[in-house]
Amino acid sequence: MIEILIKAHSGLRWVVLALILLGIARAAWGWLGSPSYAKFDRMWGVLSSGLMDLQILLGVIIFFLLDPEVRPSLWHPALMLTAAVSVHLGTVFARRLKEDRRKHYAHLLAYLVGLLFVLLGVYAVRGSLF
Repeated sequence: MIEILIKAHSGLRWVVLALILLGIARAAWGWLGSPSYAKFDRMWGVLSSGLMDLQILLGVIIFFLLDPEVRPSLWHPALMLTAAVSVHLGTVFARRLKEDRRKHYAHLLAYLVGLLFVLLGVYAVRGSLF
């Protein structure tokens, strides 16, 4: 059972990373090119946040099912939780802002901070990024 959860957690990592990278590209394009902030952008933030939440849930379950002697340090869950909070905050701030460029900028900053913490969290548990 735990092996399936670990595989799911490991595979979903790439999906979350791809969503963040594509979110960075879309938010940067929107901020620099000034296209309107569309329903697509809002839904992308919700999808990214939701999948990060699923990833956090899987990680918490795995963390408590693992033998305490083989658990990763608390740095990994702390960094990943910070990444998820960042992406969530970007979605919340973008929803509250009025100007489209600022909405894109809020998402861009949130995705960049989220990416930084995801990479640090992966490094904390694996000792490398890949």
